Amino acid sequence: MNKKTTQNEEIMVITSDPFAAGTRGSGLQSLKIDELATNVKVFVQQMGKILETTPGEVGEFSFEEFEINAEINADGTLAMLGSGIHAGTKGGLRFVFRRKAVPDK
Repeated sequence: MNKKTTQNEEIMVITSDPFAAGTRGSGLQSLKIDELATNVKVFVQQMGKILETTPGEVGEFSFEEFEINAEINADGTLAMLGSGIHAGTKGGLRFVFRRKAVPDK
């Protein structure tokens, strides 16, 4: 593969290993764009299944938006940020899902 082809087919990311305690990044990693795109698609589909069962209202509050932060590990897999991660975490991917506006009748 020549350098131009590699630049078009790969993306450089700073990855994290969610199973390595106390580490945030395992270094600069080259990931194939097609593989990362597939992993993002699967992740979003999984979140879609969760959102399908989420009620539109919770008590007196309407549920309008769902935000998920995910990091990419060394093999390009996406993992949600869970408990134990500091609120100031930067990087990764942020997904925001909003309910479609319902037209007035």
